[in-house]
Amino acid sequence: MQINEFKSTVMTFADPSTDLLFDKSHFTFSVNGDLISGTLSTQSGDVYVDEGAGSGAQTASQWILTRLAHTRLLAARMRDSVPTTAHFISPAASLLPTLSRVPQDAPTHTNDALQTATETITARSPLETTVLYITSDAGEGKTSVINEMARQQALAYIENRSDWLLVPIPLGGRHFLRFDDITVGALQNRYRFPFLYYDAFIALTRMGVIVPAFDGFEEMFVESSSGEALSAMGILLAALDSRGTIVVAARKAYFEFENLRTKAVLFDNIRELSVGFAKLELHRWGSAQFLSYCRKRNLSDPEVLYHRVCDRIGASHALLTRAVLVKRLADVAMDSPSLDALLEKIQVSGPDFFSVFVRSIVEREAQEKWIDRSGKDEIGAPLLSVDEHIELLAQVAVSMWESRLDYLKRDSLEFVSDYFCESTGKSSHQAQQIRERLRGHALLVSSPNAQESVEFDHDEFRLFFLGEGIARQLMAMNDRAKAQVLSILRRGVLPSQAQQSLVRAVTRSKRIDAVEAAKVFIEVGAIETQSSHTHENCSELALMLLSGSRESGLQFKNMSFGVNALRDRDLFDVEFLDCYFAATSLEHVTLRNCKFVGTRFAQLGFASSTAFENVRFDGCEVDAIALVEQQHEIWDPPEIQRVLAERGVVFKDGGRDHDSTDEAIEVEEAVRNVEKLTRYFMRSTHISESVILLKVGPHGKQFVDTVVPRLQRRGILEEIPNLGSGTQRRFRLGVPLQVVRTALSQCQGSFERFLEHV
Repeated sequence: MQINEFKSTVMTFADPSTDLLFDKSHFTFSVNGDLISGTLSTQSGDVYVDEGAGSGAQTASQWILTRLAHTRLLAARMRDSVPTTAHFISPAASLLPTLSRVPQDAPTHTNDALQTATETITARSPLETTVLYITSDAGEGKTSVINEMARQQALAYIENRSDWLLVPIPLGGRHFLRFDDITVGALQNRYRFPFLYYDAFIALTRMGVIVPAFDGFEEMFVESSSGEALSAMGILLAALDSRGTIVVAARKAYFEFENLRTKAVLFDNIRELSVGFAKLELHRWGSAQFLSYCRKRNLSDPEVLYHRVCDRIGASHALLTRAVLVKRLADVAMDSPSLDALLEKIQVSGPDFFSVFVRSIVEREAQEKWIDRSGKDEIGAPLLSVDEHIELLAQVAVSMWESRLDYLKRDSLEFVSDYFCESTGKSSHQAQQIRERLRGHALLVSSPNAQESVEFDHDEFRLFFLGEGIARQLMAMNDRAKAQVLSILRRGVLPSQAQQSLVRAVTRSKRIDAVEAAKVFIEVGAIETQSSHTHENCSELALMLLSGSRESGLQFKNMSFGVNALRDRDLFDVEFLDCYFAATSLEHVTLRNCKFVGTRFAQLGFASSTAFENVRFDGCEVDAIALVEQQHEIWDPPEIQRVLAERGVVFKDGGRDHDSTDEAIEVEEAVRNVEKLTRYFMRSTHISESVILLKVGPHGKQFVDTVVPRLQRRGILEEIPNLGSGTQRRFRLGVPLQVVRTALSQCQGSFERFLEHV
């Protein structure tokens, strides 16, 4: 460490309005009210610090870690505070490294995701910021892998076997991300570590000593169209200044988005930095992981259990492949006589299997543990019925959602319990028992986020009961019910699992028709006069309820739809008036007799499974079309009109909204290669000449010799210094990604026009 870096790093720990004072080789400054002083010296070009008192001289970086950052104490707090995953099993995964390490697109398979993630971070490049995405579907182990890696690294750091710490920072789906507040809050509240300001935390991340792992980007990345998560990520990467490593847990990695507009939010903030993106995609459990887990649980004959379940519901069922459900299945298997009956119910339940599974857990709790001791009913009678258990847990989940927290403190939990008892007419003795037992419910656990607080055993259960809670509010179908639903849906974008739980609860119920429920959501959405979370929630819930119905005839007016709102939908006789759709895939979409008037689409992603029949567009705007199988994106308005007509869209009066020819625009090879190259910048902000040759294909040499110089003269590509060995050139985008996107949309397939528009 050199003297200037020493000064800047030390000042991130210093108290506000405190200067670093020098007197010859002596220095003094204040940290947390304590005066720190010492002597500086240099040996072999490195700065050394000596505080005297026989401590001896240390390298500046080591002194900062031990004296200011207290990293060994942080490691001890991580070891004690990060929640353990009982009977942890590392899943299989696929690793797509950064372009600087492996330029190929083919991911490598690994049987141990935990070990691979640790090795990937340890082998990170010092020449760039590395962003490692850990992706999977919900409930498949992202959080468990992060927590286990954090604990292992804390132990390795304490034992001097590693020089970096992984710090899990749960985001909890917050919709207004302030990384400084969230990071410091996690350090102080979750890990009881008060010694780091945010700037000091960033300094240690740049040094590679701390690797923050942001867990909970699911809602932000996938379901929010605002782009605020990507903007916050861009600010964080800019602060790291092409150094350090961060881990992001999300259901979808940023470079998997098909829409360049979405990517531009982040890329245009970081294009002048050196950032490489890697992805570790966790796989669902197979028989090996299932059997290993059962053996750790000391279940007798796990092979027999596995085959019993396979015979009833199939080897690919979520009950065998998702870690959170396997854990609960093992709990049920302890009581083997009830297992076959449960599997039979799950087999006939279809997509609603999760509610059957949850009810089986609640049923055991109600009949075996929650026994009424008040003497009001017969001895040994259940304190609550299964439906009452679900109602109580649903109120807990809704209270968490309204508080924008994934846990409840003791006083809030007691309030929910008292409200439930009052509304259901429980006696004072029963209410006291419910209040005391709720904290120890089988689906609730102590939360590490606050003292005397509880959270659901897994987010899967929290979101299930949240959907159930909203559905139960809706059942009354009166003005009060609409007001209550409006209050809940205003809080934020409802996660997809909660949406699915809500829709299945409605379709399962005999008290309300799905189409009538869709009308209620449309009415609730219409209460809001402008685009909001309510609009997005109500519109998507109504679409889900209408999917597959042939008795609709409903109209959506002035509504906003989130990302992939149309995906997997089967809609009949639905009209959309003056609406807005964020980028949406049309995979497995069937639209019949549907009409769109004055509606704008950010992007429509057509696939071979898309089916349009008598779909009418009247005064609509489509910003872009993505042809998924061809990996091609179209922005040119006449070409968009032509493709829509080919796919079965009928325009106003049988014609088209804009003049266009029937002939397909021929896209020049140079334009296709520029578009392809632009997408590869999503994996790394800088690309070497050898990578360009590999990615462009057989004509790569011609592209580098003829097209790249022209892109350089226009400032579209900039050559940057090669920080490694060798003589090959390295490039980055010299203009914002949005500029490139606009030029591609207006060039009509001509490379010369593309250069003119840039």
